[in-house]
Amino acid sequence: MVSEVSNIGPREQRKRRLLGIVALTVGVAAAFLLVVYDAPRLLRAVVFFPVWIAGLGLLQARERTCIALAARGACNRDAGEESLDDENLVARLRDKSRLINRRALVTAVAITLLTLAFPRV
Repeated sequence: MVSEVSNIGPREQRKRRLLGIVALTVGVAAAFLLVVYDAPRLLRAVVFFPVWIAGLGLLQARERTCIALAARGACNRDAGEESLDDENLVARLRDKSRLINRRALVTAVAITLLTLAFPRV
């Protein structure tokens, strides 16, 4: 199963979790302020980027998989970056990273659409 593979250790997971929490805070605050201050809908679309980054960070931490490392065929289990020699493992990590990216994108699109749905007063 794809979810059994990982390429980051606990310290790297914490880094991504922190990035996700900070980006989510920025995204939610931006969405709130843009809606409350009746910003044009097109401007509200900027919420997409921090929410996407938040999704990437939080999902990578949860799944213990860095999508950038997976793309390079590498891992970092808290002792520095190392190359992976097992092509089957690299392929599984890349499949998992595509799933992480898709989930983050879907989440960001949904939250952005919700932000856009609030009517202007």
